[in-house]
Amino acid sequence: MTASQPAPSKTGIVPTMIHAASQAKITTRPLRRNISVVEGSGGNIAVLTGKDGKLLIDSGFAVSKTRVLEALNSLSADPITHLINSHWHIDHTDGNDWVHSTGAAITAHENTKKHLSTSTRVEGWEYTFPPSPAGAVPTTVFSDEFNLHHNDTNIALKYYGPAHTDSDISAVFEEADVILVGDTWWNGIYPFIDYSTGGSIDGMIRAVDRNLSVVTDKPQSFPDTGR
Repeated sequence: MTASQPAPSKTGIVPTMIHAASQAKITTRPLRRNISVVEGSGGNIAVLTGKDGKLLIDSGFAVSKTRVLEALNSLSADPITHLINSHWHIDHTDGNDWVHSTGAAITAHENTKKHLSTSTRVEGWEYTFPPSPAGAVPTTVFSDEFNLHHNDTNIALKYYGPAHTDSDISAVFEEADVILVGDTWWNGIYPFIDYSTGGSIDGMIRAVDRNLSVVTDKPQSFPDTGR
């Protein structure tokens, strides 16, 4: 949940987040090289453009599809060919199905696939998520590390271990020195730790320590939300 979103209503935090995403302004911001970020639909969406097609990290909320597509098209006319999920939560994966329907393959940690494939209860949100549509479930999964080359860019994915959830990964765009740290970074507020799906305060501390160990004055890092 982003700091700019309204407090949960009596309908619950998940419906509140979805409603906020349906009304939110979608903006784009360049980072480095051919990497940008699309902001406003729940979790931020990282975008790598180029001849191999757009690679996205996270898909935001499905209710933002039209405006997210407009933002993506403003960056380039490249088709979407690959999607990576930073973890399983709805504000990062709800758009998976429509992104997949454009022809994108989906990669994530194996626990993201596990949670999206079955009913999953998050006690902290008082909400049980139904299984995701088949098209929203990652087809390529890994347990620890995974590397891919896309648009002349090496992208190194690495599992944190249990942290915000049990499915969090970082993504390093090596040539650009851009590091995506997902929801292991909460700026100025106490982090939400999803104990229902393996989150751990000790794991969050380890994740922060790892982030600090790799971020210097050169790399550019960003979380997956506007926090």
